[in-house]
Amino acid sequence: MADLEVYKNLSPEKVERCMGVMQSGTQMIKVKRGTKGLVRLFYLDEHRTRLRWRPSRKSEKAKILIDSIYKVTEGRQSEIFHRQAEGNFDPSCCFTIYHGNHMESLDLITSNPEEARTWITGLKYLMAGISDEDSLAKRQRTHNQYPS
Repeated sequence: MADLEVYKNLSPEKVERCMGVMQSGTQMIKVKRGTKGLVRLFYLDEHRTRLRWRPSRKSEKAKILIDSIYKVTEGRQSEIFHRQAEGNFDPSCCFTIYHGNHMESLDLITSNPEEARTWITGLKYLMAGISDEDSLAKRQRTHNQYPS
């Protein structure tokens, strides 16, 4: 959690720019096991509490609560990215969101490094701002239960 401290001190302008981009939405490729990837519009809801995407056949499941995110990693570090060895994606356009009780991963590819940077920065800022002790404690328990 210590590395998130940096994100608490971002300039208000940078934060608002990130939040604006995230709330407007960004088309990204959602990388899944055994598929080429699905192009989806990812966006932050108006309350800045959920990451959502569409289209999705499972619209109610097409969301991640910000306070369920444990970690956001840059590049092609996840298991799914390693399995997609044939993908010639620029690592600076790739990132992974680890979330939920079972440390599920959401592996995403943006069209340019700046978009990836904006999303990584914005998500880490939101994670750093969660001061709800229950959420932090839950995240820590999840991490201890499912170490990376």
